[in-house]
Amino acid sequence: MNIVTAIDSMKGSLSSIEANQITADVFRAQGHVVKEVAIADGGEGTVAAIVKNSAGQKIQAQVKALNGQSVTVDFGWFDSERVAVIESAAASGIQYLDGTEKTHPQNTSSYGTGELILAAMNLGAKTIVIGLGGTGTIDGGIGLLIALGVEFFDQTGQRLPAKGSSLANIAHFSVEHLDPRLAETTFLIASDVVSPLLGESGAVYMFGRQKGLTENELAQYESGMKHYQEVVSRTARLIAGDGAAGGLGFAIRVFLNGTFRSGFEFISEQTDLEQAIEHADLVITGEGQMDDQSLQGKVPVGIGRIAKKYNVPVIAFVGSFKGDQKQFSKEGVSVIIPIIDHITSLDEAMKEAKINLYKAVNRTLELLLLMKKYEN
Repeated sequence: MNIVTAIDSMKGSLSSIEANQITADVFRAQGHVVKEVAIADGGEGTVAAIVKNSAGQKIQAQVKALNGQSVTVDFGWFDSERVAVIESAAASGIQYLDGTEKTHPQNTSSYGTGELILAAMNLGAKTIVIGLGGTGTIDGGIGLLIALGVEFFDQTGQRLPAKGSSLANIAHFSVEHLDPRLAETTFLIASDVVSPLLGESGAVYMFGRQKGLTENELAQYESGMKHYQEVVSRTARLIAGDGAAGGLGFAIRVFLNGTFRSGFEFISEQTDLEQAIEHADLVITGEGQMDDQSLQGKVPVGIGRIAKKYNVPVIAFVGSFKGDQKQFSKEGVSVIIPIIDHITSLDEAMKEAKINLYKAVNRTLELLLLMKKYEN
């Protein structure tokens, strides 16, 4: 068989490249031809996927993580085109959350993502692609904006710090010191999150719990986000995607004139994924957790939709599955296979992700061989 493997990263355990290689090795051992495509949807793994499949390079930058600690992270750089690719998750990712007060949403910010933009412009970037996804902040993007020179003030005229709690206290703001290079830079927002900034499906109510907000804090934090939106942009129309990455989508669109683009579509175009799927007999994809949010257009569903056009079956290997298989079958994902085959803790499951995936792929291959035997 001709097989395409395009598995999204499994947060904290496997990169897209690693997951593809494990899967490809199993099938190649049985004589199958496998094309590995590193893939992402704008979240974790976006830089690695684009650099892997294109003539780019990784550049390191020292920035502040969402908890204020200094970290060294990568962004993608394409010198001839003067294009930079940034992951908001690199500096502002959920991996930095530790359940302490220091990483509570009121005390974290996207400042480091703003620093990555500065690093890219220092190289001479004319276009900056910012992947949104996998963030641990809900600061409406004020941290990023402060890093770029925007100043926010309270009613007494005091400058507000870059953290989520500042949202409710903003009385006015100034763009006087906004980096002038931003006006000459094009921003592309790569994201498959269609959540608005506000409301039940917005940045706070949809994603706040997983970032550390309690049920009792949601309404108050939503009020702060609404206040921020009203102060900075009373007349701007709110659109789908503004709520991505804790409101980063809104900040980049309104202040930096960013344009939304499907993260999956953008990356799949860089990799000629559709052409590879068109000529495949089987497509293998997957992600860490597949659930109803995946139906918004995350990697496995995006791949399923392409494969469905060419009547190519799709197998998805996942860390966990919470949903209705029938809904995913309608989107072209033929079968979903959780890789964990025993009772275990989340920590152990993540540590054992490589061997669990290897074993799941082997079991699946044995089943395919058995089916072929009885067909003959």
